[in-house]
Amino acid sequence: MFANPRKFRLAELGLMRQVLLGFALLNMLLPILHWLGPAATTGAERSLWDIFATLIAPVMAPLLLVVVLFDYVMSRVQAADASGDEQARFAAIARLEFTVIAISLVFWGPYFYFRIL
Repeated sequence: MFANPRKFRLAELGLMRQVLLGFALLNMLLPILHWLGPAATTGAERSLWDIFATLIAPVMAPLLLVVVLFDYVMSRVQAADASGDEQARFAAIARLEFTVIAISLVFWGPYFYFRIL
């Protein structure tokens, strides 16, 4: 499409999108690290690490998914309204956000599917 395509840099996302996508990825990383680590406590005693990985991360997953999905839609709208480099920038942002949405659905989908059954 372009003769000299410009590389997309994460700095072009902006601080709010970087923080949002960072939280979405961290929300998936916490349970993975919890599963890989040894069980620190037994019984009714829970550490802060256990609370974040088993209680807060599953609650935050749908919230972060909806916010990233909303930002994806807004990026697609901005890409449709822009032209040239701005259109390519917003299209790259939308692809990155779609990737995070897909990874989040693959990661959290089985958790919520088996909780419903």
